[in-house]
Amino acid sequence: MKLYHGDILFSPKLGVLTALPQGYVAVEEDGAVRGTYPTLPPELRDHPVEELGHSLLIPAFSDLHLHAAQLPSAGLGYDGTGDEWFTQCTYPAEQRYSADPQYAAQVNQDLVEALWENGITRSVIMGATGPQPVKDLMERLGRKGLGAYVGKMNSDHGAFGEAQEGTEESVAQTLDLISWAGERKGRVGYILSPEFIPAASEELLDFLGNKAREENLPVQSHMCEGDFDLEMVRDRFPVEKLYGFVWDKYGLFGQTPTVMAHCAYATEQEFELMARRGVYIAYCPNAIQHIPGDRFLPVRKVLELGVPVGLGSDIGGGHSLNMFQNMASAIQASKTLTREGALSAADAFYLATKGGGGFFGKVGSFEPGYQFDALVLEDERLRSYREYTLAERLQRLIYCGDSRNIARRFCGGQEI
Repeated sequence: MKLYHGDILFSPKLGVLTALPQGYVAVEEDGAVRGTYPTLPPELRDHPVEELGHSLLIPAFSDLHLHAAQLPSAGLGYDGTGDEWFTQCTYPAEQRYSADPQYAAQVNQDLVEALWENGITRSVIMGATGPQPVKDLMERLGRKGLGAYVGKMNSDHGAFGEAQEGTEESVAQTLDLISWAGERKGRVGYILSPEFIPAASEELLDFLGNKAREENLPVQSHMCEGDFDLEMVRDRFPVEKLYGFVWDKYGLFGQTPTVMAHCAYATEQEFELMARRGVYIAYCPNAIQHIPGDRFLPVRKVLELGVPVGLGSDIGGGHSLNMFQNMASAIQASKTLTREGALSAADAFYLATKGGGGFFGKVGSFEPGYQFDALVLEDERLRSYREYTLAERLQRLIYCGDSRNIARRFCGGQEI
């Protein structure tokens, strides 16, 4: 067992901060947290203590939604319409990533380093249609010591022009990846990844739903991102009409662990079904502000309905892997809806840690039994004019912090 001594801050539930100035976290040999203590208990005094001074020790971040192939296009294409962003920016980036192994390897290496640099120890990543870059990315994440779910994008129906792949090809490559990933051990697993309903044929959706149940595989995709995709879903599925009901028809909506990105245009019926099924929402505040439209996800409302929510960067629909910035953006976006129900700094911190970490199990908190995924933060460069509480130090970092404030990173009890 090992103990860490410093200024400890974590969020056991939405809107609640547990602050332990000069407290202790005890970590078992298997990487699980034994407990947190305001003072060192007598029974633990024989165990080694690592002194962190007045650095902040917080749970590490989780990113519930990003696209590996789109890292090079982050920050581009936001001036146009939604379909222009797909056809002129997104699909060309994904096609090159799938077709050029050397290019994909460089993108993957840059992404892994960026995740590590930004303190994102757990992530849910969608690749492009090419299978080899997915294997390469999973191997690189594993070597770095990070945890993730990674999936090949399934996209055999032309939502915007030609389909990205054939159905038989998509099925065969997915089966190969499932088999390959199943032989590997570690923190990186495979996740079924249909691009979104307009880009997947009924045959492919049926295959993915059956495979999810047979292998108990997690699922990721997009849902209710804007008017453009809602219309396509209604046209193709006039009986179900709603996104969530189509996903549910094919067994891809909480029958196994599921995360859906965006959901800004979802109905209360869909949110209620998500709550019953435990379907996570990857709330991507940067991305949703780049999409032409008039809606933001009512985060407070969906949380009150019981829908689990975490933050997503949505690289490259979003422009930054800086999770401090994503937290600030989530707060600011919520204030455009209502001041009364706006997210607080504590709420956003919860979403970035335990909220999203729950998709990976007991991750994102320092409660007993949780994996010790942690960051050591140094905020000396943010000039101090008085003594700040731990909550105030966190709030300043949310609005003013970046990777330069992250001094050390832990995943599953191991420093990485």
